[in-house]
Amino acid sequence: MSSHNDSQYTEKDDSYYNLVREEILNLIPSSTKRLLDIGCGMGAISSMAKKKFNIEEVIGIEKFENAASVASTKLDKVICGDVESLQLEFSNNYFDCILCADIFEHLINPENVIKKLHGLLSDNGVMITSLPNIRHVVPLLKIIFNRLEYEESGILDKTHLHFYTLHTMKKMFSETGFEIQKIENNRSLSLKFKLANIITFGLFKPFSIYQYIFVLRKK
Repeated sequence: MSSHNDSQYTEKDDSYYNLVREEILNLIPSSTKRLLDIGCGMGAISSMAKKKFNIEEVIGIEKFENAASVASTKLDKVICGDVESLQLEFSNNYFDCILCADIFEHLINPENVIKKLHGLLSDNGVMITSLPNIRHVVPLLKIIFNRLEYEESGILDKTHLHFYTLHTMKKMFSETGFEIQKIENNRSLSLKFKLANIITFGLFKPFSIYQYIFVLRKK
């Protein structure tokens, strides 16, 4: 990525790199012995996973030095670098679980990275990933009313290079050698969204989903 894009990341608050995602944590198999966390930030999720599941080896990859430095105090090893250009020196099928929480939308060529991770995942392992949903009603309305602008965080985060719907997410994973074991989602739950869902007899529900979470296995 360009240095301009890098500067956009450094402007982000520390909470961006230190967020504990319980919904991701709860999908990690308890049998996991080797975990790889892509874009580990300050190591919040993977350090909790290490303690919760007694994971033998947790390795993080983080592009930004400050966050990587903090993560290195919590994880077994942290590689500071861009996952798109790094040569990952691990044997095939090395990891039982790979985390990619809100990563692929930030990459120049996410398909290449997913293929690279495919080789590192064990045959019985899982890759857990989350992606923002551009089909959420808020960005759709912004497009309709000619008010689509990038934001500091969320679906229209200014550091996003790709935008996905559920269809294109599924297509990307299928074309890179994965099958979907489970799909979960995070939805907007304010009163106006609940009312819209009731009034439309549930037809509005897909447009209240702002993020999809996948548990993936190798085909």
